Amino acid sequence: MINLMKTEMYKLIRNKTFWVLIVSFTGLSVLLHCLILTDWWFMSGTEFDEAGLSELNALSPFKTLLFFNLIVSTLAGYYISTEFSQSNVIKNQMMSGNKRTTILMSKYLTFSFGSWIVVIMIPLATALIVVHLLGFGDIFTLATIIYLGRAYSLFILHFLSFTAIVLLIAIVTEDSGKTIIFTLLLSIMMFVIEKFSTLPFINKMYEHTFFYQLNEAFKVSITSGEMIKSILIGIVSLGIVMLCGIFIINRKEIK
Repeated sequence: MINLMKTEMYKLIRNKTFWVLIVSFTGLSVLLHCLILTDWWFMSGTEFDEAGLSELNALSPFKTLLFFNLIVSTLAGYYISTEFSQSNVIKNQMMSGNKRTTILMSKYLTFSFGSWIVVIMIPLATALIVVHLLGFGDIFTLATIIYLGRAYSLFILHFLSFTAIVLLIAIVTEDSGKTIIFTLLLSIMMFVIEKFSTLPFINKMYEHTFFYQLNEAFKVSITSGEMIKSILIGIVSLGIVMLCGIFIINRKEIK
């Protein structure tokens, strides 16, 4: 497992798509934060506004499913899918004596780490740096720091379930374009259910998914019961998706 993780990390670091995403979204994040802090662009009604962190409003796009799914699916398409369709890397790893479950876990952990860097770490780090450089560092009080810590902890838990589903799609499709398309369609479907569904049963089911909890993680006011519920949904969702991944890869024909 350790050797596989080292191999996957090496491949991730050498992956050109990964670095293009890092450079692109670092620049985008810096630009958005500068525009908001210099009053060139206005955002209102966000959870950060309610938490007294309106200077961090530029973080809002990066926590939106329809936005960050493009980042995650692109990385999956050019890091995971291509290993099935072009290079036979998966086949070689299996022939070298590695178990399929171990291969899946090493790829999932590395892929999730790469996605976390681009989607969560870079926007948050650039936000903190730009805010301090432009003289707004006094917004960080004990209360706001606790809010950010709690919100991002819950968000990361549910984000791990999302990366697991994207990994699953990449394994099934074996194609970078199809991975991006199917992931986008999944995100659009969840968006439609959230915004336009009027069926109580569907809405109730949706509220018990990690897709819904991705947004709920940033609520300013959250009870201990809601937090426990969110954590349980995240853990159960991740467990179910990973079991599905193990089932699929153990029965997948590797050409």
